[in-house]
Amino acid sequence: MPDWHELLAAFCGRLGDRPGDHPVTRGARGLADLHWQRLHSDPTEIDRHRLDHIHRIDEWVGANLRRAAPRSLGAAVDTMAAAQVRAVWMLHSAEDVADERVHTAWFRLARLAGHWTDLALEVA
Repeated sequence: MPDWHELLAAFCGRLGDRPGDHPVTRGARGLADLHWQRLHSDPTEIDRHRLDHIHRIDEWVGANLRRAAPRSLGAAVDTMAAAQVRAVWMLHSAEDVADERVHTAWFRLARLAGHWTDLALEVA
């Protein structure tokens, strides 16, 4: 399983598009791309594509890991992708980077990264 660093790299477009990249990082990259698109487009079709990515991650987890996940790891990746997109968007769009909302967005992403570590350890 990729760790949270690898997920963040995928969300930022640094992993997940090359042959041999982990299936979860491929899904993470796709989910982050969809969340960026969702900022400026009708979410209906985008959300259908998100569900496809979530399902593919969960299928891979079910087929390749020894223990069942306590919850959908695909949904956890999707939540983390949304939080990363929001944090970056807040950082770039805030008039003042010291704005509490910017801090809150990045703090939420950090918490989700910690939760991902716990989830990944549970299924390893």
